[in-house]
Amino acid sequence: MSWPHRLGWNTERVRRNVHFATIRAVGAMSLSGGVARAPPSGGMQMLTFDRRILVAATLAVLLLGSVGIAVPAEAARDLPIQLYGSRSTGWGLTNTSLSVPGPSLAVEVGDNVTLNLTSFDGNRHNWYIDYNSNSAVDANETSSSSPSTRGNVVWNFTVSNRTGTFVYRSRIAGDGNMWGNITISTAGGLGTILGNPLVVIGMVVVFGAILAIAVWAYRRPRHPPEPPQSQ
Repeated sequence: MSWPHRLGWNTERVRRNVHFATIRAVGAMSLSGGVARAPPSGGMQMLTFDRRILVAATLAVLLLGSVGIAVPAEAARDLPIQLYGSRSTGWGLTNTSLSVPGPSLAVEVGDNVTLNLTSFDGNRHNWYIDYNSNSAVDANETSSSSPSTRGNVVWNFTVSNRTGTFVYRSRIAGDGNMWGNITISTAGGLGTILGNPLVVIGMVVVFGAILAIAVWAYRRPRHPPEPPQSQ
């Protein structure tokens, strides 16, 4: 075929392709109510996937909120503490574990503490929380100060709302070795929450639901719509 004939044949083929494309566009407009619509792109599919993630996150927030509502506020704890004291060897939770400093204690605001204090060396001792660490029982520290004893005394007090780590001591002269640290935490702290079986079960359910929804959203098939059929 000569060059002029080939050029004419190619021109005719381009004209026919444009004609057929116009027919297909008109047919698509007819099926969509007279408005030409572009087929969904990868961006639209990503938008749909993001919407599923948003639904999953919303459900997770609702589940967490329901867990928080379902968990009742805990009542103040009744906390027994047994301490043995000696002027030379300090404090101990047992009569064989006395040390300087004494054992670290942990309580929460509002706890009802029952302190069972035993003098292990026959000398007179007492116990109190020294909030300002000045080795003296100040006016705001008397509520935690136990009676002194040469034998055994049981002392009850309610933990104040002053949080932090403080020193506990004996206020008797010569008891300088009898001290240790006590930490007062806000009631219902993380340790208390995780110790509640209802909270732990609720957290497991929430995270399981989030994982299941995420897997479902990721693995759900996303088929592009079929092109409109020309009439």
